[in-house]
Amino acid sequence: MSIIVGVLLACAAGLAGTLLCPSPEKRREGQHLALAGAALLGSALFAFPLSARAGETLIGPATIIDGGNLVIADRHVRLYGVSAPDLDQTCWDARERAYPCGRAAAKALTQRIGEAPVTCELPDAPSNITLTALCRVAGEDLGAWLVGQGYAMAERQDPHPYAEIAARAWGRRLGMWAGVFQDPDAWRQSHGSGLAAQLATRS
Repeated sequence: MSIIVGVLLACAAGLAGTLLCPSPEKRREGQHLALAGAALLGSALFAFPLSARAGETLIGPATIIDGGNLVIADRHVRLYGVSAPDLDQTCWDARERAYPCGRAAAKALTQRIGEAPVTCELPDAPSNITLTALCRVAGEDLGAWLVGQGYAMAERQDPHPYAEIAARAWGRRLGMWAGVFQDPDAWRQSHGSGLAAQLATRS
């Protein structure tokens, strides 16, 4: 903030020099100062981009990090209401065979989105690193879709908007529910922060 304040003061000084000083030399000095201040202001705004605010909407193509995290408009977005396995989490199917359920969830989300633009609404106050958002493709809630297909669990909260969807996925033994798996949040606690969190801290 101090940089931006200083730049604004420089711009004000340059403008004052341009308007109030009658001599050509002073006028040129003021013009040069105003131009320099404007250039610095543009650099400051580029170096310190404004953070997304609650209630805003991000729209654009998405890059998938894992089943619960993606990047849209150069921002890391965590899907609201879901707990999906990390990329390197392993689960077991109905025949007790190990399979990479984290990669399966990421692949399913990638295929569901395809080349379509993703729209993410920011209901909560965002942090500087990760945004939690309700994201849709062609009007369909991606979090609800993941839970409904058994690729993610509904986060523990009561009441939960995906509770009935999760119950149906469990009853039909879809996705992870077809076999045995560890709760993704418990898995992250026992295996570290996870790939998505590591990527977030580097951004």
